[in-house]
Formats: sequence, structure tokens, C-alpha cells
Amino acid sequence: MKGLGLSQWGIIIILSFLTALEPLSTDLYLPGFIAISETFNVSVASVQISLSTFLGGFALGQLFWGPLADRFGRKKPIFLSLLIFILASLACAHVKTIEQLWGVRFIQAIGGCGGVVISRSIITDYFKKDQTLKMFSILAMIMGIAPIIAPSLGNIILKFLSWRGLFGILAIFGALFFVLTLFFLPETNKNPVKSETNVLKGYLNILKVRKFFIYSLVAGIANGILMIYTSTGPFLILEIAGLSKDMFSLIFAINAVGLMIGSSIISFLQKYIVPKKIVKYTLFIMTLASVVMLIIISMDISKSLILSVFFIYLFTIVFSIGILFPTTTDLAITPFSGSSGTASSLFGAIQIATAFVCTLISSLMMDGTILTIGIEFFLCCVVGFVVLFAKIKN
Repeated sequence: MKGLGLSQWGIIIILSFLTALEPLSTDLYLPGFIAISETFNVSVASVQISLSTFLGGFALGQLFWGPLADRFGRKKPIFLSLLIFILASLACAHVKTIEQLWGVRFIQAIGGCGGVVISRSIITDYFKKDQTLKMFSILAMIMGIAPIIAPSLGNIILKFLSWRGLFGILAIFGALFFVLTLFFLPETNKNPVKSETNVLKGYLNILKVRKFFIYSLVAGIANGILMIYTSTGPFLILEIAGLSKDMFSLIFAINAVGLMIGSSIISFLQKYIVPKKIVKYTLFIMTLASVVMLIIISMDISKSLILSVFFIYLFTIVFSIGILFPTTTDLAITPFSGSSGTASSLFGAIQIATAFVCTLISSLMMDGTILTIGIEFFLCCVVGFVVLFAKIKN
């Protein structure tokens, strides 16, 4: 990336590590679900609740760290959040009941989300305005690729350690990121808010900026589409398509590359198209592709052809998400340079909450057919398209 010095690269690498904590924490232990259920003699569904409690803690925790980062600087809240994450991860490795795992995972999420929230604020603090979109594109690649890679990494770890070892590895990651932050991440909030502030009032003032709310919703819908993809992908590829586990890994890897490409071309696109139009065009393409996909699925053609079209469609969608993640983040947060921590918190909370609603509706609709999966993607794209074209005011 032309124009970035060694110190700037060092900062973006550390921020990428901090951002990766959330997807690592949600997906690294997925291969251990069966082992956990056997340890506590409960159903896999009971183990899945630990994922739900983590997402709940992650959504609520984001509202906490941003205002702290605006008031006390960026590094101190990161240290506190990582310390909570490390201790909670160690506690996860030593729980005695499934209920304890639910509760400790909630606390782990509150700690883990601090680095994600504050990383976005540091970008708006440290980098020039014409560089922020590029930086957000790098974080978007990490957030998009990590959920795809983490289960495979967890599977490898389980060959050498028990499921408890997975949480020990997360604690090690947290400790490593703590050290990197301590020695190599500068304090970027030079003018923290010293006076007492009303956090709720600050959130309400940001929400009054309709453009912020709309781009946060669009980011949440994009995240929801990605979560639907990762949750239905194994069923689609292994059950419906009847492909091997090797093909499953290959398809996920190809789509991960698609997300990387989508995020990496932002620097090129913004030379010719303003960011808000990039979002509009991307959502239009996603919606159009969804319509074409549904038409083909409804046609009386061979199953193999339908699946081939659907896999091409999935690549298009994941590629488009790679474009949407950094662009919506930049458009939503950068206008709030004086309170970027608070804006980042609210942005993340809206994004997670919206994605949760998308996945909840998806789970209620799921009937084991490729048509229903296609309709789920289509509905998300249409809603995103409609939301974006609501009247935006500054």
C-alpha cells in the first residue's frame, strides 16, 4: 500500500490482531461442540447457547468500551478489555458445568469486543482522511476471513489438545496482543474528554445523524448475510450438494479469497467512485444477482447446474460483502472524529444486533432446501437496498 511507513504498517497489523479476537472466539471452538456436549452430558444445542451468550455479550460490551476510549484514551481501555478476555478464556477452560460456560463466555465477549471497537477509533485518530477507507478494508478482510479459517485451525488444535485447550489458546492470543499493544501501539487519542459526559445523550446525538444509522444497518445486514453463509454453508455443500469435506474446505477458501479481493479493490474503486455510490452499486449488484439466482433455481433444470449457479452466486455475494464492510464503516464512523470511540461502539452494536436478527429469521425459515437458502439471501439484499435508499440527512 503506497504511502504507508513501517510504523503505520505496525499499527495496522496490531489492530488487525485485535479485530481478529471476535471471529477467533466465536469460531475456533466450533469443532469442539460435540466434545463439550459429551463432557457435560448435554445436547449440542445446549453448547450452542454459549455462542449466543457470547454474541449477546459482544453486542452489549461494545456500548461500554467506546465512551471509555473517548474519555481515558485508547490504550488503557484496550489493556482492561484484554485482561478481562484473558481471565475469562482461562475460566472457560476450567468450567465444571455447561451453565458456567454460558456465563463465562458472556464475560469473555465483553472483554474481547474492546479491541474491535477501539481499533476503529484508532484508525480515525491516526490515519489521514484519504487513508481511512484503505485501513478499514484491511480490518474487513480480517473480520471476513477469520470466521472461515478459525474452524479449520480449531480442528487442527483438537488433534493435540482437548476442547479446553482451545480456550487456553485464546488466552495465549489475548496475552500476545496485550504485549504488542503495550510496546508497539501508540496512544492516538491526544485530547481525551476530561469532563463528565452523558453517555446516553452521546449515543442519541449520534443516532440523530440518519446517515450513520443507515450505514450501520447496511453493515449489519452484510454481516448477517455472511453469518447465514457460514452457518448454512456446511449443510449446503455437504448435505445438499453431497460434496466431500475437502471440497467444502476448497469452496470456503475460494470465497475467502473473494472477500479479500472485494476488500482490496476499495483503494482502486474510490479513485473513480465516491464511497456512498460504491455502496449503492454494490447493493444493486447483490440484489440483481439474487433475483437471477432465484429465477434459475425455480427453473426445471438439473440439480448440478443449479448448484453450480448457486456457488457462483455465493462467490459474488461474499465478494460484495468484502466491498461493503470497509465502505460502510468508513462512511458511518469518520464524520465523528471528536467522538469516534462512542460512534464505533454504537456502530458495532447495531451491526451485531442486525446480524443476529438476520440469522434468527434464517433459522426460523430454514427447511433444508436450497430455494429457502436463496430466499434468505435475497430478502437480506432487498432489505439492505431499501434501507440504503431511505432519505439520508447529515
